[in-house]
Amino acid sequence: MSRDEPTGGFDARIDPPRFLFLLINSRCNLKCEHCSFWHTDDADKANYLDRAGRRRVLSEFAAMNPAGAVVICGGESMLDLEDYFDVAGHCRSVGLTCLSVVNGTRIRTDAMAERMVTEGPHEISISLNSHRPDLHDRTRGVPGAFDKACRAVRLLKAARDRTGSTSRIYVMGLIFDENHRELEPFYDFVLNDLKADKLKLNFLQPSFGDTEVDHFFAAHHKMDPDDLVAEIRRCDERFGLGLNPVWLANVRMYVESIAAGQHYEKGWGAPTRTRAHICNTYERNVMVDHYGTARLCFSTDFRGVPLRAEGDLRKFWLSANDIRCEMRKCNRLCGISHSVRRIGSTLSPAAYSLPVRAPAEA
Repeated sequence: MSRDEPTGGFDARIDPPRFLFLLINSRCNLKCEHCSFWHTDDADKANYLDRAGRRRVLSEFAAMNPAGAVVICGGESMLDLEDYFDVAGHCRSVGLTCLSVVNGTRIRTDAMAERMVTEGPHEISISLNSHRPDLHDRTRGVPGAFDKACRAVRLLKAARDRTGSTSRIYVMGLIFDENHRELEPFYDFVLNDLKADKLKLNFLQPSFGDTEVDHFFAAHHKMDPDDLVAEIRRCDERFGLGLNPVWLANVRMYVESIAAGQHYEKGWGAPTRTRAHICNTYERNVMVDHYGTARLCFSTDFRGVPLRAEGDLRKFWLSANDIRCEMRKCNRLCGISHSVRRIGSTLSPAAYSLPVRAPAEA
């Protein structure tokens, strides 16, 4: 029997996927300069994987890995609240951990915040580009976006306190040229003013491809690696972050790799690559797009398989070693992303340990 051949139960020689990334929409209500989702409109939604199909995929994933985690993806996924809470609710019903990153604009009331911490994801991250309102609003393309994001964090914190929920409330920060020397006040604002549980750092990557000019990446990719690493180390010491030195070395390598690149305006179409291979999405992740096609990466350059029936997810995972072999040679800039990088940013808990799951609900 080959290593990829399906058996009656899960093949013990191949670890099951740990994370399933499920895209539910492809539009946004902000106009972020570093993102392309607000350029799309879900015009083809009639052909998306329907609610029953998403539930089928989630249930199959739970059978493959009862301790797995699901990441709700968009666009701004909270623009489709019925779909959003259906995914979160089904995750809870089958015992999966659910995670989500949103821009905070739909969390405007106590009632919505309470619904989020009791019915929504177990881990909720609000995107924030800076502790400076002007920088966040300018790069997010909509005046007032900073105030809405901060209000969302505060509403979620208050709702968690009222309800006794165990939901984690994080901030996800985008790091680029204009804020990479300001991480200490950024951490101070997030941890001591907003009082979020954590600030996660995501580093600027391309957003656009061969046919579209990536203006933001071209203009804002330049970061001084010495200044950035020194700033992160100061934050680690001041706030007791317990950062992983291997991750920090990868951050330096990533910034230096970008500096050695060219044709930044081509975005993903540029030839720039990281010096070292730092991704392992192919060992632990499945990405399921709007149409129900499964891949081991968000990139469509690698083979995908439509999930049309029960058992298709498992078959794909067990028969994907050709994709894994190809991806082990990939050094694209997305390797630094939270979603795919091999090394976690902190030493404890262990890299990519899953959040504590709430008990499965009836």
